[in-house]
Formats: sequence, structure tokens, C-alpha cells
Amino acid sequence: MKSMTGYGRATASADGCQVTIELSAVNSRKQVDMRFTIPRELGMLEPALRKIILEKLSRGSIQIVLSYKLDDTAQQAIQSIDHKKFALVSKELKSLADTTGLPEPTIGDILLVPGVLSDTSLDCQEQIQNLSIQALQDALDALDKSKVEEGLRLKDDLMERGKLLGELVEKIAARADDAVILQKERLQERIEKLGVEIPLDDERLAKELAFYVEKADITEETVRLQSHLVKYKELLNSEDDTGRNLDFLGQEMNREANTLSAKTADMDIATYALTLKTEIARIREQIMNIE
Repeated sequence: MKSMTGYGRATASADGCQVTIELSAVNSRKQVDMRFTIPRELGMLEPALRKIILEKLSRGSIQIVLSYKLDDTAQQAIQSIDHKKFALVSKELKSLADTTGLPEPTIGDILLVPGVLSDTSLDCQEQIQNLSIQALQDALDALDKSKVEEGLRLKDDLMERGKLLGELVEKIAARADDAVILQKERLQERIEKLGVEIPLDDERLAKELAFYVEKADITEETVRLQSHLVKYKELLNSEDDTGRNLDFLGQEMNREANTLSAKTADMDIATYALTLKTEIARIREQIMNIE
């Protein structure tokens, strides 16, 4: 089990270039929601980085921050003067100026001649791209480790809450028969208060009692809750991505708890059911963090 929450950071460097990538992930109901913070001159890297992230993540919102540094040597290498070509071009232009009577060329004029000023920025960008991919992969590994560690803590918490749900369902099930008897007694008391004389063996009374007793019977709900809790434990111990399945199961448990609470007139069961719903709500909130 992995949490959708985590952090990963990695740096890759070579030949005076250094790229650092930081990843911050939080929970999200969307597939994968990515937000990039990248220097404008490296914006062309985003599609490649996005593709790598989609291969690794299935859910969550992730913030990607990329930064880079170049040392003095690497910075100078981006634009450098070819001194041999500069001297050759300078000599030729001065000779041409003498021949034509035109003013001698300035340094700026000479630098404008193709080949005198070498631009290696494309090579540098390729280096940064390779380092960015390496840093991203390392940062994703660090993020994954962080999410696994958080997932273990999350699993322990959900297991404990599952045990509490099981105890509450057992207490409710233990009082189910008494709750039915209580409902029957209350119905008979109401009939007596109305002053209506109906023989206890009257068929109509028997049918009405059977109807209300059936409405008050919570056996079906407790059995379903117990079944859901078995599945809940299985999913928590599964190696698969269980976030969506646990989310659906949480909805089902909440539905059964609401039905159970509405059907009972027993105060003890009502109290247990209230605690049950509160714990299910907390579980559903925690489940939202599972990838």
C-alpha cells in the first residue's frame, strides 16, 4: 500500500551542469494532476518529464520543481570566440577595407561573421535534458520510498480502526434480538394506550407485529458489515493498488451503518451505530490518501 502523499528530491550533474528536481505529492481524486515549475528556457522539457511521471504514478496531485546551475566553465562554453577565425577574418576585412577605402571593421563587425563566435547552447541544452531525466527518475524513486513509508503508517492506522469497527458490529449484533423484542413490546404498549382491544392471537395484530419486527431487524445490516470488514482487511493486505476499491467499500459500509441506525429503537445500538458512523467517516477520509 502506498500513500499519495510524499516527497522526493534528486540532483544530477556532469561537466559543470547540475540539475535538481523536487517532487511534492498530495492526495487527489483525479488520475494524475501535474504542476510544473521550470525555467522558461527549459520549457521544452515538460512533455518528456510528464511522460515519465505518468509511467510511474496512477493517482495524486504532484508539484514538480526543476532548477539548474552552470559553473563558470560551462557558462563560458555556451558562447566562445574562435580566436584563429577571429584573426583570419580580421586580417581579411582590414585588407578589404584598405583596398576599398572603407573604414576598418570593429570587433563587433568581426564577431558578426558566422563561425567567429561559436554557440554551443544546443549541446548544453541536450546535456541539461539528459541530466533532467536522470534527476527525475532518481526523485521518483525517492518519492516512491517516501510514499511506501507513509503507506505503512496509514495501513497501521486503518487496521486499528478496522478492529474498532469489528468490535462495534459485534456489540450491535449481540443486541439485535433484544432490539426486536423491545420493538414488539413498544408496539403492544402503544396499542394498549390507544385503548383498542385486540386479542393477542388476532391475525391482523400478528401481521402488524411481524411487519414492524421485520423493519426493526438489523441482522442483514450486521451480516453485510461483517462481510465488508473481511473484505476491508483483505484489501489492506493486498499488494495491488487498492485506493479505489477501499473508497467504494467505505461508501458501502457507511450506507449499511446509516440503514442500521435508522431501523433501531434500542439506545445502546443507536450509540454504537453513531460511533460506527464516526469511525467509518474517519476511515473514508484516510482512504482518500491511498494511491
